[in-house]
Amino acid sequence: MTTTNLIIQPRIEEIAARLRELRTRKRLTLLDVERLTKGAIGSVVLGSYERGARALSVKKIIQLATFYEVPVDELISGHKNSRTPLEAKSTIDFQKARKRGESDLDIAVLAHFLTGLAHLRGDWNGQIISIRESDLRIIALICRQEIGYVRQWLSIEGLLIK
Repeated sequence: MTTTNLIIQPRIEEIAARLRELRTRKRLTLLDVERLTKGAIGSVVLGSYERGARALSVKKIIQLATFYEVPVDELISGHKNSRTPLEAKSTIDFQKARKRGESDLDIAVLAHFLTGLAHLRGDWNGQIISIRESDLRIIALICRQEIGYVRQWLSIEGLLIK
């Protein structure tokens, strides 16, 4: 087996489907994209990219990734880049999570996870708990959501301090 057999390249159809999915996720029509980019990305051309009927240049891939606010490698491969340059930390109001967990099942699951995390780390401040980016990834897996959604949810629920 050669090393080239171990590399799986994305198919044109997959990239085309990702382009369409990125656009529809933002609830944009082809004409909306053309209008928002002031014609830099034409609706007819974008439709051709999304059908896989037209070749994408590197310049256009970068332009589309920038417009959709995703890394180029995610646009091409479909894999989310979960690496962070530094292990960023956030702080959660642990006491509030436990109290709110008495009446909210989702927050109860979060509070249970945070309690286990505190046990593992021997962190018994009891008021707040620092969580790492990797902890947020685990919470996202538990919630079956993207990490950005989890961060937003924690903030909306008033649990994320920083």
